[in-house]
Amino acid sequence: LGSVAFFSATIAGRTAAQDRVSNTVHNLSASGPGRVRAQSESQVCIFCHAPHNTKGVAPLWNRDTSLANYEIYQSSTLNAQPGQPTGASKLCLSCHDGTLALGSVLSRPQQIRMTGGDFLPSGLTNLGTDLSDDHPISFFYTAGLAASDGQLVSTGALPPEVHLDASQQLQCTSCHDAHHNMNGKFLVLRQEFGTLCTACHSMNGWNG
Repeated sequence: LGSVAFFSATIAGRTAAQDRVSNTVHNLSASGPGRVRAQSESQVCIFCHAPHNTKGVAPLWNRDTSLANYEIYQSSTLNAQPGQPTGASKLCLSCHDGTLALGSVLSRPQQIRMTGGDFLPSGLTNLGTDLSDDHPISFFYTAGLAASDGQLVSTGALPPEVHLDASQQLQCTSCHDAHHNMNGKFLVLRQEFGTLCTACHSMNGWNG
């Protein structure tokens, strides 16, 4: 019983810790837990947000957006029509496409210096500009799309954790929450048993 209680407390503590952005790798300040962090900058939010001198787009965005042209996902079975990234996906890519320095923020006249190099290092988190092997983003997820596809969940049946943006487009933020990492990889739902995938995809024969 003691071992079970200790295990439960450990898991609960870990979950609570990951529910604060300051305890995730998205904390790029000098106190951040990841290997990518600032040399001396103590502010946590400044790498994405600031109250003044920002991009002028919500949520008080403190970075330029990349001017890159992206290679997007294509498939002969895709009924959606994704285009170049828009909205929140463009904001995510301002770090994750590796074309802009992590410490280049609009509210500071000088670039914030980073310990592990100015740009996101190569690896899974650096998506580059080739998004052809990544889930499609920036497309309109509508009732009409779900009906024509036949294997998508209708918009009204999407779980509350999966958010479309104000224009009903599916973005990176539909599946990822940059401020919370309770499910790993900043996912809004668990990965076990395809929980996140089946939030949108209702594949024929899946239950069998």
